Amino acid sequence: MLLNINSIRECTESEGIGKRFALWTQGCMKRCRNCCNTHMQPIIKKHIVNCDDIIEQIQCSKEKYNIEGITLLGGEPILQSKGLAYISKWCKENNLSVILFSGYTLEEIKTGNFEGAMELLNYTDVLIDGEYIDELYDEDRGFIGSSNQKIYFFSNTYSQKDFDNYNGYISVEFIIDNNTIKINGWPTN
Repeated sequence: MLLNINSIRECTESEGIGKRFALWTQGCMKRCRNCCNTHMQPIIKKHIVNCDDIIEQIQCSKEKYNIEGITLLGGEPILQSKGLAYISKWCKENNLSVILFSGYTLEEIKTGNFEGAMELLNYTDVLIDGEYIDELYDEDRGFIGSSNQKIYFFSNTYSQKDFDNYNGYISVEFIIDNNTIKINGWPTN
């Protein structure tokens, strides 16, 4: 099974609770105004990667960085639900949490025709849903972009209290590696 991904961070503390492996998918139909990842929107082949290779990277990150889970972002992860469900199932079987960001609402995911979406939700601990709306920019909820976006807890792994600990938390990470600089997180305006 293959995924079209844009980027991976083996360990980040800017994309969810604790140390996480972050995977950004390529492709999004939403086109939210002032999206921070416009380069991930085009439906083009970016990096085609075997899901088992990604699982191997996650396992290495778990051993090397002691990550507590993965975060799925984009682009739009729901467009690649089937492969992400496969990876998320492995994560759950190996005591890693799964946080999923989607521009689609939970209702749109449930009623849409996204292959593997319900299976992906079955292996997701937390869903942050809804389009990013620039006029509703929200600095109060840490790594959640706009106030319309909702948090759904599908397991007991995390609670609202865990997310409340990140209220007002704004983070940007710079990773310098092999003559490249990678930036992720959410800077203030």
